[in-house]
Amino acid sequence: MTDKAEPLSGSTRLRYGWPSLVVAVIFGLLYAYVLWTAIGNLVALPATFGSVTPWWLLVLDVALPPVVYAVAFLLGRRRDLLLRTVFFFIGLTVISCATVASIAYVQTHFGLV
Repeated sequence: MTDKAEPLSGSTRLRYGWPSLVVAVIFGLLYAYVLWTAIGNLVALPATFGSVTPWWLLVLDVALPPVVYAVAFLLGRRRDLLLRTVFFFIGLTVISCATVASIAYVQTHFGLV
């Protein structure tokens, strides 16, 4: 009865070490750049559009980067470094596609070149 107990599978889970934190910070800066651009659009575009400002689109562009970053962070927390990086990269491509789609929407619906 003096057998040593095997470690539980929960104790062997991967944690965020310094390489993972470096990846999270680098992608955080990239997400922050997209957020900064969206905030700039939120401030500048209402003066251009006046009463026909697409507020829903501007608010969506501001809200999407932090939400997608949080989802990528949470999905990658128990994965290895490569998969964490892939989650952050997929999230960055999602918000980049949303940004390009919003630019295309504004150009086609408001005749901006």
